[in-house]
Amino acid sequence: MLIKRIKATNFKTYLNLDLDITAEPDRPIVLIGGENGGGKTTFFDAIYGALYGLSIPNKKIFEELINAGATKSPEPRIVLEIHFSGRVLNQEQSYVLTRTYLLNPESKPVESVRLNMNGTIFQYGSATPATQRAEQEAQVNKIIKANLPEELSKYFLFDAIEAGNLLKEDRLNRVIKENIENAMGFKKYLNIAKAAESLSLDYTAQSLDLENEKKEYLALVEEKKRLENVELEKLTKDAQRAYQYSITNKELYDNLKKGYNEESTINNKIDQLNTELKSTAQRESRFRESVNEFTSNIEMHVCLPKLEQAFKSEVALVLKEQSQAAEDGTESISESTIENILVKGINYLSNKGYQLKDISVTELAHNVLKELKAEATEKQYDFFQNSEIKALESLVNTIYTNPYNSLKQDSIELDIAIENSSRTAELIEKLKAQISGDDYSVLRAYEDNESKIKQLEQDETDLLKEIKKIDSRIHQFDIPTTEEPDPKFEALKRLQPLFEGIANTLLKSKKDQIQARMKEDLNNILAAYKDVISKVELSEDLKNLNFRIYHKAGNEIYLNQLNTASKQVVIQVLLKSLHEFGDYDPPVMIDTVMGQLDKTSRISVLESYFPQLSHQTILLSSDSEIRPETDLEKIRPFISKSYTLVRDKELQKTKVEKGYFNIQID
Repeated sequence: MLIKRIKATNFKTYLNLDLDITAEPDRPIVLIGGENGGGKTTFFDAIYGALYGLSIPNKKIFEELINAGATKSPEPRIVLEIHFSGRVLNQEQSYVLTRTYLLNPESKPVESVRLNMNGTIFQYGSATPATQRAEQEAQVNKIIKANLPEELSKYFLFDAIEAGNLLKEDRLNRVIKENIENAMGFKKYLNIAKAAESLSLDYTAQSLDLENEKKEYLALVEEKKRLENVELEKLTKDAQRAYQYSITNKELYDNLKKGYNEESTINNKIDQLNTELKSTAQRESRFRESVNEFTSNIEMHVCLPKLEQAFKSEVALVLKEQSQAAEDGTESISESTIENILVKGINYLSNKGYQLKDISVTELAHNVLKELKAEATEKQYDFFQNSEIKALESLVNTIYTNPYNSLKQDSIELDIAIENSSRTAELIEKLKAQISGDDYSVLRAYEDNESKIKQLEQDETDLLKEIKKIDSRIHQFDIPTTEEPDPKFEALKRLQPLFEGIANTLLKSKKDQIQARMKEDLNNILAAYKDVISKVELSEDLKNLNFRIYHKAGNEIYLNQLNTASKQVVIQVLLKSLHEFGDYDPPVMIDTVMGQLDKTSRISVLESYFPQLSHQTILLSSDSEIRPETDLEKIRPFISKSYTLVRDKELQKTKVEKGYFNIQID
């Protein structure tokens, strides 16, 4: 996949962006500079939004996203357009994907999508009939998924700081396991294997003859499902919360443990946590407004669209007849108008000498109008009044949208944020107490959390053993031998080990390549262990996937003991290997390119990482990250295009200048 051009109209700080970002094969880097607040992250969002769409649940969010200079236009709209190419079934295809957002007459945000694939057009919008929309939308999503599925985008379109924050979701080995399973395409085989196991269990239950045996079997199956879907899931969530607490408060704990419990350190942490609480409260307020708006206008979201679809054909006939009646003009002529015309005609004839004094103008006008109406074609829908005709026109011309799915997703995310808020508030109170020196609850809370992590890990191990025991008992059951073998069931039983085996075989086939590439890159880029890594070891079983690094002296370099900058390097080196050996060939786009890197790591990344990362690497950098006077020369030979984003504060828009902070690159 190669991104060729990005256009953004009225999107945030961009009033009219149109940028060529193609990369040459031997010069893969597109360098985009800008000061903080200049529009780098918005540029990132424009590409992401053009590929996967924007989430605009209500008018307020639409107004937040649209450029201030566009709000005075008659019909303000946001337009994102991305030009890209990619190989599908070994054929090169060119695409132009356009997404347009505007407010309908009821001030509801609506989206229309248009994809041009080598001249073949796929198009849908809020007014597209449901069946046609589903068909067109499926085609567009299929094309995007073939090039870069949204669920994998975080591995290739990312903020360097957020790449390090991937570790906050769990411990490092777990994150690496998730990355490898997803980006290397293994997870789909594991999901198929799990589905096959579930079907096999159900099939076996249906095939057992003895009632007691069947009850025992079903009880074991239900117990296994309960342990996996309830107990194990709860343990996993509790562990994630504990890991999150540990990572968030590690630095504070270390400082307090060493005696650096100055008020400034704790106050900074309190300010950070208060900001998180305020952000959650604002999200909750916006969500409530959206829900109230949805329930208040539910007929616009649900009832009227159904009514419009049901009577669309009949309404079209009524409006067509009304239009024809307006064209022949009969109904627009009143009796008073005809009378006025006749008076002028009689006066003219009288002046010419004709005797017309006894003619009744009113009677004559009445008869003329009567004759005209008699000549008019009888109308089938003449019983409709004008107000009713206007109501029917409004029904079929209104663009409807149903924000329910978006609200449901927001509700799920908000529930998690609110749950975290209560713990955050408790932590703030503990920090305030710490300032006064009255107690050391923060230290105790952190240490208690570390103990909880160990207990949760042990509980998880014990639970997995219990699940394994139940699984062994389940597999002792089988279809009675007195019956004829069922070919479908026999095939079903073989599917689970088959797909698990496929996934592990694929891992083994790429394992050596991943290990060799990561060892080479870590020796070049990981400053703290440059040229001393002897081995990178990846396990061969996806169920127990782990990842280890060894020093040339023979000892293991423990990943969790690496500092923040080194962890960022490990994650980025892993992403590079996934890009090289994975199922997809997307571009890589990095915001805040240096993240947490120190001076030595910066040099290694510039010289050995960015030039070899991908066939197209888009770097969004400030002049303090890739410094024009020192760092630029290290990657200059690999740069195809360079631009600088300049913010116009008065006009509230960003313009684009060629070159990197006034340095032109040939």
